[in-house]
Amino acid sequence: MRVSRSRSVRADLHRYKDSEMTSSKGNPPTLVIGIDFGTTYSGVAWLLSGKQEAIQVVTDWPMVNNYQTDRPKAPSTIFYRHLDDKNPSWGFSTPQDDSVLRWFKLLLIDEKDLPEKVRESSQVFADYLINVWEHSYPQIAAAEGDHFVKIYPLHFVITLPAIWPHYVRKRMTEAMQLAGLLEFSAVGSTKISFISEPEAAALTSLNENAGRYQNEVGNHFVVCDAGGGTVDIITYKIESLEPFKVVESVRGDGGLCGAMFLDENFLTMLDQKIPLETRTKLKRKGIHKIMRDEWDEHVDKDFYPSKFTLHAQPIRAQVYKPVVDQVLQLVKGQIKQVMKEHNTTPKFVLLVGGFGRSQYLRECLQEAIPNKISVLQKRGGDPWAAVLRGAVLHGLSRSGVSDTIVVDSRISRFHYGTLVNKVPFNPVEDDPRDREYSTYDRAFIAADQTEWFVQIDDSVSAYKPAVYKCHQDLTSREQAIQVDIVTSDSSVAPTRYDDCVKKLCTIKASQLPSWTDLPIHTSEDGHAFRHIEYDLRMLSDGSSLEFKICYGDQTLASESVMFDSTIQPKEKRGKSDAKVDTAMKDSPYELDAKSEAPPSIVDSDDEYVTGVDNNGDESSDDSDSTEGMDCDSDEDDE
Repeated sequence: MRVSRSRSVRADLHRYKDSEMTSSKGNPPTLVIGIDFGTTYSGVAWLLSGKQEAIQVVTDWPMVNNYQTDRPKAPSTIFYRHLDDKNPSWGFSTPQDDSVLRWFKLLLIDEKDLPEKVRESSQVFADYLINVWEHSYPQIAAAEGDHFVKIYPLHFVITLPAIWPHYVRKRMTEAMQLAGLLEFSAVGSTKISFISEPEAAALTSLNENAGRYQNEVGNHFVVCDAGGGTVDIITYKIESLEPFKVVESVRGDGGLCGAMFLDENFLTMLDQKIPLETRTKLKRKGIHKIMRDEWDEHVDKDFYPSKFTLHAQPIRAQVYKPVVDQVLQLVKGQIKQVMKEHNTTPKFVLLVGGFGRSQYLRECLQEAIPNKISVLQKRGGDPWAAVLRGAVLHGLSRSGVSDTIVVDSRISRFHYGTLVNKVPFNPVEDDPRDREYSTYDRAFIAADQTEWFVQIDDSVSAYKPAVYKCHQDLTSREQAIQVDIVTSDSSVAPTRYDDCVKKLCTIKASQLPSWTDLPIHTSEDGHAFRHIEYDLRMLSDGSSLEFKICYGDQTLASESVMFDSTIQPKEKRGKSDAKVDTAMKDSPYELDAKSEAPPSIVDSDDEYVTGVDNNGDESSDDSDSTEGMDCDSDEDDE
């Protein structure tokens, strides 16, 4: 494989000041590699922590006939010539053929979570990832040295749509294992983490262009990451400027309304507009040529004039409008949620992503939202790679080697809790299906009831654990503390372990404090038992969840979960387990263990397009006008 030069994307990123390749906190260098695996295009970027350089982006993607293209991303396509093809074509080198596999990123999603028209059955993600890595590795080695895998630990940061379910992260990790990426480094264990695509885009945009925005404490802003398959919307509130901290202010939203659905609409339009005789001559290869050479490189309203003509207005009405309208509803819904929950409006909407570069999308969005909310859209190729560079920034920040923006808290999209047995059974409040007799309690109990310590729409700190007070009665030295962690995405938190509740993991603490140090209690029938009170702590860094059972300052057990919420099916526990179930006190969720977070950001001189009036002046309408959108706060946006 021929290795060509590696281009550094222009970005006035914060410089890493330690010239000796160690952070100010003394952490060893880590090679942080961001992978933005998109529905239609994918890319790779990297930076060695401590280096005084901009983030490097893999380019020079291979094309047919040994040509190369200097773009930051390659198409997420792969082509198998036959069933046993060990060397499939991929990216820009795939032919113009119906057999080319596209959109296979969506294979990570269960079919029930996808529209029928984007369901596939081929498992090709690992093959594509192998090819991307085999192309990327020589470029990284050329820049950092062939020996980098022997001396630097690797940290892969993968971007995913914010609206995707938990289980996708496990499937992505398994695909990376199949591709061999997690065994590549010879130094320690390779780390993998995840970040939502809109959060990564926000990190890049604010990190590189902080001075361009209305940055004041208390201001809200919306990030619209419009990509090839998904559109993700997320809203942040500025908590502090030095250090620069933001919090997710309302629950994010998103949908499958990316640019690939423009392609589908355009293909449908071609089938309707191209005369049958011409369509027969063109065959499918000609249609793909139109899609690649004319449509993808900006639609010309009069291409192929000798055969037929397509005008701009029908393209807007039949191709763009159905998709753009869905994006508008998502953005307007976020704005209404901010108005409803915070009694204010966002200061601006930031458009990023490949589809986010569309001028038509920006114009429609500016017309649809209140005039005082500016729509910012960066020109050129930078917005296309914003998510990619943000993944690297996130990895540097989590490694403690970068001064960048801090996302201090996120809005939970799930309920998290545990299972308890309620004593005694209450025939008025409890479901009769859960009524069981406990020989330990010598009473009927309500088995497997849910206690939630984090609920949907709760703000969850990225640096402070959520703490819930728990207790358990112990009848012998050998008895362990066992806590089942469960989750649910039901709009109303379930009160019992039903089909809406999934088991996330089980934490078991066998090494308990000294038996003689635990207080002794006596039951009504004269039996003595020990009583232990402990904390159940949950910490989320945006890529994984860590649960701990803590007794004072001592950690008795812990479990890290890569958001695998679909592996363990619901199963009823037996009555013999009743005596070791965790009982939880009625205490509010509290925060503990304040942590240091990285500070500040820098400005750049990149230009952005803002909403302007007909005179060319920047819009400064500060009225509360809601022209172009329905802002009735009583409307149910769900």
